[in-house]
Amino acid sequence: MTQLLATERGLTVDTAEFDRLMERQRATARAAQKKEVVVAATEGDAVVDQTPTKFLGYTVTRTTVAGHGTQVEVIKDGKDTFVVFDQTPFYAEMGGQAGDTGTALVNGELIHITDTVKDKAGRHLHKIEARGGLDPWPWSNGTVFELAVDLLRRRAISRHHSAAHLIHWALRKTLGTHVRQAGTSKTPDRMRFDFSHFEAVTAAQLHEVEKLVNEKVIDNAPVTIYETDFDKKPEGTLAFFGDKYGRTVRVVDIGGYSLELCGGTHVTTTGEIGLIKVVAEMAIAAGTRRIEAVAGQAALDYVDIHEAALKAVSARLNAGPQDVAKKLESLLVHQKELEKKLSAFEQKAAAGLADTLAALATTRDGLKFVSAVISAGDAELLRSIGSQVLHRIGEGVVTLGAAFGDRASLVAFSSPAAIKAGHQAGKLVSELSAKLGGKGGGKPDFAMGGGKDPSKLTDVLGPKIEG
Repeated sequence: MTQLLATERGLTVDTAEFDRLMERQRATARAAQKKEVVVAATEGDAVVDQTPTKFLGYTVTRTTVAGHGTQVEVIKDGKDTFVVFDQTPFYAEMGGQAGDTGTALVNGELIHITDTVKDKAGRHLHKIEARGGLDPWPWSNGTVFELAVDLLRRRAISRHHSAAHLIHWALRKTLGTHVRQAGTSKTPDRMRFDFSHFEAVTAAQLHEVEKLVNEKVIDNAPVTIYETDFDKKPEGTLAFFGDKYGRTVRVVDIGGYSLELCGGTHVTTTGEIGLIKVVAEMAIAAGTRRIEAVAGQAALDYVDIHEAALKAVSARLNAGPQDVAKKLESLLVHQKELEKKLSAFEQKAAAGLADTLAALATTRDGLKFVSAVISAGDAELLRSIGSQVLHRIGEGVVTLGAAFGDRASLVAFSSPAAIKAGHQAGKLVSELSAKLGGKGGGKPDFAMGGGKDPSKLTDVLGPKIEG
């Protein structure tokens, strides 16, 4: 957003310096939080004597494993505990996909796994609930754990992950092949997809994207996933923003039209996604846009909320859902007409009140003074009346106040002769606002202010005058 605003004003942003300072801030934040997972001995940037966890979760969501008590890791702040297994069905947060949650049954006790992350050695760290101050977990090598992934949550995440692939495909088809993934997030509730594009996506283009992806959902195309050598991946397979790929890669092929290298979990056919709804589109940086969408049950929930809102509005407007827009437009036109009439009445009333106030002016040292409390619809009307009063009295000072809810507002006007005589509007409003428990100020000829105690208005300014 900063880059966009700078470009509009003919300025540039030193992104290299920004990145350097941001990295320094991240390092400072990490040091302050002290939440790095304790891992095994390290040598330089390499983690030694540790074996990556074997991930079973592409095909298995429940399994029994032997735990390793010596590999229970503790966050440095002492609040969180992680357990490590040599193999697991739990997906560790990676590639924008949220980590799995679920349970582990051990020694007859059910433990809740609240998150799964990965350390530098590639081990899956299963975050478990604290025991409320009890002794450390009495686990030893060979302790048996029955692991079970929260399958409903996993499926919701997988639907959003597959939906992200479809949205990427649809964006490239609608906007052009210059569109490339620039970041992504997939959770049970929604998905976020950041992509390269040089301008805002129009409502018509978003509609086309949503139409295309849901056509593919209804088509119920198979999602084929397989591993192959990087050099042998199918032509047109997409790889992303700085990802490091080994010799063997995992290809996710949706219906033969969407091919991406991906390590996440997915549906087996597009029909499992159920429904995809785009809920937002925005700019996040120069040349980078963001789409937020919901899929499956989250999409149905989104539709239910908006449908209920539409029904409520329809009932209030006494119009069918298909006629709501037309009825609302008619009411808005009518409202504008009433506002114009009201404004005319207010101006007429203001002119009459200004005449009344001018007639009540007192004369001192050759100047006329008006100070009163009035009723005004808003601060702008209060200002308008004050200006009209000064115009009527000529040389002098006008100070008016009005209550708006639990706030008091003040305006003051000083003519050139009054200013020359030492009656400055800004100074006057500052003094009066302080008496009302607030602040104010402005220029010598005009100032505004107010306070928290409207009950003191008449004590400060004088009687209330009705038009």
